[in-house]
Amino acid sequence: MHIGSAIRQTREQLGLKLEAVAMEAGFDAGNLSRIETGKQKPSITRLESIARAMKVRVADLYALVEPLPIPGMTPSLREGDIAPYHDDLQTLRRSYSALDPRRRKLVYEFVKLLNRMQKEESAAHEEQAPHLGTDFQPAARPPRAK
Repeated sequence: MHIGSAIRQTREQLGLKLEAVAMEAGFDAGNLSRIETGKQKPSITRLESIARAMKVRVADLYALVEPLPIPGMTPSLREGDIAPYHDDLQTLRRSYSALDPRRRKLVYEFVKLLNRMQKEESAAHEEQAPHLGTDFQPAARPPRAK
């Protein structure tokens, strides 16, 4: 994906018309169309104008182009997973980028709540069923009566 594709995807997700974004950014629709199709590369100034017109950050657009790994997080398989998290993180990042600041804050608060609930559930589970050592052997079954 190139930056123009990210601009188009974001614009469409936000339900914005090409002409309206171009006008708000200060140039003509044909110019924005060429950027979105990859025929023209935007300058930093023009990219900032486009992002401002869509009320997103330039970083949000680049996150769609080249998702960066989250520091300290390695996408690895967990029990029950059939694929790494990369695709899920990319989809989540795209969806998050399309949100306004108020809704982004809600997402952040919701994730914090989910983490807290998971920790509390894990702690409760540990209290109910304390970890048994690895040398634990179940009792042998008594022989069956004939």
